[in-house]
Amino acid sequence: MIKRISWNIVLVALLALLALPWWFVLQGLSLQLPTPGAELWNYPGIGTALSNSLLVGLLSTLLAAACASLIIACEAVSGRPGKNDVGTIFTAPHLAFAIAFLWLFTPFGWFDRLFPFAAGLVEQQSLVTLVIILVLKETPFLVVLGRQQLMQLPYQQWLLQGQALGTDRTRSWWLVVFPAWLRAMRLILFAVAIYSVAVVDLAQIAGPLNPPLLAPLLVGWQLQFDPLSQLLVQQATWLLIALGGVMVSWVVIQEWGLVRLLKLRIGRPPGRALIKALSGFSLYFSSATRLLFILISALTLAALLALSLGYGWFYPDLLPLEWQLKGWSDNADLILQLALNTLGLGLLTAVIATAIIIWLREWQRLNQRELPDLWLLLALFVPQLSLVIAWLGSDWSALLRSNHLSVLVAHSWFSFAYGYLVYAPTERNTTQIHLLTGRSLGYGYWRSWWYFKRPLMHSGIGYCFMVTFLVSVAQYVPTLLLGAGRLPTLTTELVAVSSGGEWRLPAVYATLLWFIAFVALMLVQLTRSKQNLARES
Repeated sequence: MIKRISWNIVLVALLALLALPWWFVLQGLSLQLPTPGAELWNYPGIGTALSNSLLVGLLSTLLAAACASLIIACEAVSGRPGKNDVGTIFTAPHLAFAIAFLWLFTPFGWFDRLFPFAAGLVEQQSLVTLVIILVLKETPFLVVLGRQQLMQLPYQQWLLQGQALGTDRTRSWWLVVFPAWLRAMRLILFAVAIYSVAVVDLAQIAGPLNPPLLAPLLVGWQLQFDPLSQLLVQQATWLLIALGGVMVSWVVIQEWGLVRLLKLRIGRPPGRALIKALSGFSLYFSSATRLLFILISALTLAALLALSLGYGWFYPDLLPLEWQLKGWSDNADLILQLALNTLGLGLLTAVIATAIIIWLREWQRLNQRELPDLWLLLALFVPQLSLVIAWLGSDWSALLRSNHLSVLVAHSWFSFAYGYLVYAPTERNTTQIHLLTGRSLGYGYWRSWWYFKRPLMHSGIGYCFMVTFLVSVAQYVPTLLLGAGRLPTLTTELVAVSSGGEWRLPAVYATLLWFIAFVALMLVQLTRSKQNLARES
């Protein structure tokens, strides 16, 4: 009885901590709404910024979801699940990837030098460039999480049942499995859509400048302290939330339309030519996309290393005048400080978030009661920038006092949501027999978990730790605004130095970011390999 009470006390405390930021959001949101006569609509270019933000969100979400769906479909139908084909680009910090992509494919970049008579593939800062980068980064994210969601469905049984009824595996996938998988992906697609429409750091580096998108415009106003700018911030915050609502509606409409279209095919002749063509296209697209991800990962990483080591790299030379470590050695002290800040903050965040996630999942397992994922992941369904600005207008800073503590709490809160998103499916798919065996032998719950269930969850826990760590490393808006410049990280400094024409220093920061992410990925892969060897032995 006492143990159950203590479990419930801890649960109430954790849920209160997770809900407390929402209280500050409600407290900090202004009632200055963007009504038709609001000052916001008089700002030059606000209509273009709004429409461009919406266009980026709609296009990137649609294209990334379509690409991920075709890849997952091909893997499921062929019976050859993917493994680590998108791992490198999935874990690559988005800013580091963007810097390398811009250097490779924009005018005056490396491919422009290699093919001097061809026009630049994309502009350095444009809507098209931003959409391409978002799609290339979001598709691996959706593929990795889509595989997890698929494992929770008895899709192999459904495909076999379809074959027993004389239906092609491809047709069975699209008519039976795909609607269920798409429904399971709904919350993940919400998070991707809202991130796309409210992205700040990528939009500052690769997005249009005149005018910028709404989210970077909002950050610029927030960093000014005159009354007009603060009024625009208050009104634009609500506008950004409204855009998030539009994106959620867009995901729901996509799902409804696709499911409705597929239902119309049920009962109709199979159309073997169409099924064969679709199957062939899915296979070709999946293979080509995997190869593209591997190729782009290798090219972008090589580009960052070359940029960080090259000296005197003038246009149109394919190679620099010489290779040297001057870019690293000249900024060694600053790089070390930024790396320590980034690593320290990331590791603390990962420990806190992973511990809370594991405890909440085990409470649900012990009590055989599932807490709604929607409430635990709610931080992903509101634009992050709107939340942070609301905190700045509340008693958040007065309560936490320290900028460092404020940033740590914000990182932990956002990382928790992403970590739970990847850990919960793994935990649900793990057998509980060993845990029950330990308890039947007289062990307490946590001793049983440590000796019997934890070894089975090694890779899942490591993956959760890696994701929460990488989310913290990639955080820009909370670190910039809540840290007030007192806690610089590699991410915040990378955005700051990327605004000029200098490539080497951004490449140094980006290379270090990618190296940190790569080491985290390798450690997780090593843990998985050891676990597989232990199982085989």
